[in-house]
Amino acid sequence: MSLRQYSPAWRLLGADNAPLIIGFLESAFLSGNVRRLPAHQIRDLLDDHLEAVRAISLEGAYPKTADAYLADWSDARAGWLRRYYPAGTDVAHYEPTSPVETVAAFVRGLGPREFLGTASRILTVRDLLRQIAGGAGVDPDVRLAALKRQRDELDEQIAAVRAGEDVGLDETAVRERYQQALATARELLGDLRQVEENFRALDRDVRLRATTWNGPRGEFLESVFGTTTEIGDSDQGRSWAAFWAHLLAPKDQAELDELLTVLADIPALSGDSGAIGTVLKTDLFVAAEAAQRTVASLSSQLRRFLDEQTWAEGRLIHASIRNTLTLALAARDQLLKAPGADITSLRADISLPLERPLYTPRAAAELHTVVELPSDTEELDDLEDLLEVTSVDLDHLRNRIHEVVARRAGNATLRQVVDTHPIADGLAELVGYLRIAETEPGTYIDPGHTEQVSWDTDPGATRRATVPLVVFGEADDAEEDEPVTTVRPGGGDS
Repeated sequence: MSLRQYSPAWRLLGADNAPLIIGFLESAFLSGNVRRLPAHQIRDLLDDHLEAVRAISLEGAYPKTADAYLADWSDARAGWLRRYYPAGTDVAHYEPTSPVETVAAFVRGLGPREFLGTASRILTVRDLLRQIAGGAGVDPDVRLAALKRQRDELDEQIAAVRAGEDVGLDETAVRERYQQALATARELLGDLRQVEENFRALDRDVRLRATTWNGPRGEFLESVFGTTTEIGDSDQGRSWAAFWAHLLAPKDQAELDELLTVLADIPALSGDSGAIGTVLKTDLFVAAEAAQRTVASLSSQLRRFLDEQTWAEGRLIHASIRNTLTLALAARDQLLKAPGADITSLRADISLPLERPLYTPRAAAELHTVVELPSDTEELDDLEDLLEVTSVDLDHLRNRIHEVVARRAGNATLRQVVDTHPIADGLAELVGYLRIAETEPGTYIDPGHTEQVSWDTDPGATRRATVPLVVFGEADDAEEDEPVTTVRPGGGDS
């Protein structure tokens, strides 16, 4: 009963306009793997969809406007659309929630299916059971027996190919396995949407606790880091970490490129092989980047909470927000009362002139403006070297990054950018790249992984620096250009 009452997916299946909602969200978002749309664009799409549906429906069907329907679907009581403002823009955006993905997949399965891949599924089940039996066993003999069995099967296949007895998969088997791989990849997009919502729920919980927290900050941080540790140690957290590692591994990406190239040359998949490439090379990175942006938002909240100066200056603001939020949470599940207001006080505060303190003159401070310079000329030379600066053109570096990202199909690491365009201005140029990484949209910085970047200084001398793993990606919106930045040079790890 609680699932029927609180589940957005269940409410969507029982909604009066369920065919309209599911059909529109499927065509606008899910079928094209669109993550989000601005308000004006989704409003135009819904107007066109309503016009087409009303033309084949009874008179008076779907009387509301597109804005009214969007407001209903994005209401917290429905939970089918998320309405929010991305960073750096004042235009509202909409994106479907994970329950919509679940309902759409359920509705797709209700229709007749012309092609059912049973053979590939039973082989997938067998391979999974083999991985479990061979990988989960603690007895080395059991694992060796499983590996030897796989080796024997490979030897038999190699012998059959050499003898001309193995002609490979027929067209039916090829299409069957391709459809299963494509369906699994699309299901992965839905899973990533759910992962993003889980991280977003944690972010909302941290914001709520930071706003209403009255105790020591140490206890607050302990509770937050305890929650994040539990998420990281859970099955979902470990699976997400493994997925992200595979997504960024150069070896796996190179193998994926080779496989997609082979698929394009298979006659049985002519015209259809590009769909899975779009999902694996573009859509997965976009969905994973959205989840990482949510994690970055969580880290930003913790940094803001740790800022002592902001905490002190905003104490009154936090108190006001805390009181308002407490009242809102208390009234969220209750019926609204009649409008009205309470008057806190009916008397005026009187301040007499003689109650004010007398003027107290400030004591004059004596300043010594004479600075004695050191007599040693070597110390002066060292001071001049210290004040020496190097100008780095961030726009030029940003153009290099965009060139390498476009060349590498949408993402590139800092080391790949430096390998393509060697560093000429030393550590100052490397610092310029790192500053761009902190502000450039579509960039992910993973402090848990590092890589080495090297550059040549004097003839025969090479500098090396160990930096966090930086992955540059394609940004959704263009950002304003930054001016040329002055960076003080320094030495890297030799």
